[in-house]
Amino acid sequence: MFVKMFTNCFMLQGITKRLLFLFSLLSIFKFSLIGEEHWANWMGPHYNGSLFGQELKLPPQGKEYVVEWEASVGEGWASPVMDKSSVYLHHRVGKDEIIQCLELKTGRERWQYSYPSGYRDDFGMANGPRSTPSLSDDLIVTHGPQGLVHAIRLTDGTLLWRRDLKKDFSSPKGFFGRCSSPLMIDDRVIFDVGGPQTGLVALSLITGKTEWTTKPYGNDYASPVPFFSKTGKQCLAFMREGFLAVSISSGRESFFAPFRSPINASVNASTPLVIGNLVFLSSCYEVGAGLWEYQEEEGSGELFKNVWQKKEILDCHYSTPVSHAGNLFGFHGRQERGAVLRSVRLRDGRLNWEKKSLGSGNLIRVKNNICTLTEQGELVVFSADSEKFSPLLRQQILGTGVRSHFALSNGFLIARDQRRLVCLNLNLFE
Repeated sequence: MFVKMFTNCFMLQGITKRLLFLFSLLSIFKFSLIGEEHWANWMGPHYNGSLFGQELKLPPQGKEYVVEWEASVGEGWASPVMDKSSVYLHHRVGKDEIIQCLELKTGRERWQYSYPSGYRDDFGMANGPRSTPSLSDDLIVTHGPQGLVHAIRLTDGTLLWRRDLKKDFSSPKGFFGRCSSPLMIDDRVIFDVGGPQTGLVALSLITGKTEWTTKPYGNDYASPVPFFSKTGKQCLAFMREGFLAVSISSGRESFFAPFRSPINASVNASTPLVIGNLVFLSSCYEVGAGLWEYQEEEGSGELFKNVWQKKEILDCHYSTPVSHAGNLFGFHGRQERGAVLRSVRLRDGRLNWEKKSLGSGNLIRVKNNICTLTEQGELVVFSADSEKFSPLLRQQILGTGVRSHFALSNGFLIARDQRRLVCLNLNLFE
């Protein structure tokens, strides 16, 4: 499968003498096994919540986006994903977890695969899945809260293989079950498993057999992402203990930096954000935010050098920020205590602006605009402006209690709350 080379380089004054990241050394690499800018996995085709080759059409003033179709959904916070023709959702109805395929333009069901779920949440939260599925050209892989992994054929919903990560690797339940989303890369799929035996695990996409494991690290709720460098393809993960980088081909550890809360009742849930040769990590619970720079020169010491670490700048609870033109946009603070939307400067963490009253939510950047779906079910589109919060659209599209990320690709926006899945057709406006 051929995927166009992606480069995301920009100048950042004051960080490094060499301002351009040498992605040009890598002629071809896979940012998505699907091959185009389809929202086929957690955080989208580039694993950073951004779409670079698409436009966001806004309705005329006084108009709103039209809901093309809607469908009932069960429990859970698993985000929808989609390719060019279908929407896929992992949710729970009654005692069963369901992996469902719907036609993108109509919402009509094409197939579903179900299995009994034995998960029970210790805190009385939803008993459904939290992890977002991942798609390749011919299969979907899901990770249930009880540690069950299923690989399903996309064409007809047939089970190809199954693994029990709790049984095989003693993956702990943690506070809210297993939440980390699978990372598909090359011919394998990687999970944040944690526990006494291992940290990360890579399985064969073809057979489900174990390809490699790392040494033990505690699992958490952030999902692993790829990083492409002269040292080869790396998998970056925000483990419970901190920032981990391993080789995708072998699982060999190449870097680790402690970065964790002093509080036991805490989680790291925001995914590592890769911006060119930089990696941004953030968490609440007295952790704060940190920026690391990839050391591209041989013999420069550690693979990543810490640029800055600060608290109370952009402390992300569960939502992963997005970046644009040297600035970050994300939700700061604990969700239950009233998070605020902030823009901060990437190179030093300086606050640009903040917007209160939106609550918490998730974000997708489409070129110069940012879409936010708040926990109150409101779609807010604003300009990726470092000077001020500039709203372009506010529209109520769902009910309250929205924690799932949403999917956006080729003019279709798919989002869910705890009752409904909705499809907005954004192509109706020029």
